[in-house]
Amino acid sequence: MESEIIILIWAIIVTVTLGILITLVFKLKQKHSQDIQKMEKRIVKEKKDALDQSRSVLKGKIGEQMSPLLPEFYSKYEPADARFLGSPIDYVIFKNMSKFQNKDSEPIEIILMDVKTGKSNLEPLQKHIQKAVENGQVKFDVLKTDITNPTEDG
Repeated sequence: MESEIIILIWAIIVTVTLGILITLVFKLKQKHSQDIQKMEKRIVKEKKDALDQSRSVLKGKIGEQMSPLLPEFYSKYEPADARFLGSPIDYVIFKNMSKFQNKDSEPIEIILMDVKTGKSNLEPLQKHIQKAVENGQVKFDVLKTDITNPTEDG
């Protein structure tokens, strides 16, 4: 009888242990499924955010190149006077260049312009360029080369 009680106690202990283990495995599987669902949602959101950001950047770049067609631009400048650079600033505008006939024409004014949309601001490099222009740190240089008769030095 005593051995039967011991076997019964062991059976109960094994059954309870198996029940706990099965419950733990089930709960872990449930948690794992929830974690996977959260991760999938996060990935979908991150993809959407990345696509939205990419679209925004692309729209901005298109807007930069199309800005001479906007009323804000051509109310101040002739689109034909603008030259697109894109980086570090968007445009160099040679105001009155399209009207240039001879030395008696209106003076040509050179303007560096960056196009901003939405909440964007000048980047640090652009601010330094703006400061250099405002401080008169602008020069004109001519580089003469003789590529038809290279020297024998090299």
